[in-house]
Amino acid sequence: MMAEEREQLVRFFDEGRCWCQHAEARNASGDPVQYDDPDATAWDLTGALCRLFGWQRATVLFGQIERHLEPGKHRMHYLRDEIVDPMCVLQQFNDRDETAFADIIEQVQSIPLWRGAPKTVGMENAG
Repeated sequence: MMAEEREQLVRFFDEGRCWCQHAEARNASGDPVQYDDPDATAWDLTGALCRLFGWQRATVLFGQIERHLEPGKHRMHYLRDEIVDPMCVLQQFNDRDETAFADIIEQVQSIPLWRGAPKTVGMENAG
């Protein structure tokens, strides 16, 4: 995760007013919507990453955040998929009853920052 991305994510949640649980996004009425729905007003961690950075970049960030999530705690990967498994781990962390907005921000703030160009999945040979 790059410094600008971390700052943008923290600002995006607007001190918790734009964060939600048990859905990738919610509208003003609290109904679940997709992360890119124009009526969305709150997002979970994965929905926010997709909304802010697009699916390709978000898939890289899922893994980066998941690797630093609650260090030392074993996480089971169900599908053995390098994109879906980290996304599911982040969603499970986001949606636990005991997870508070402060926990989300603490985890995001603890991720080591990348100083090079952003990486994307599947773009290695694009040109």
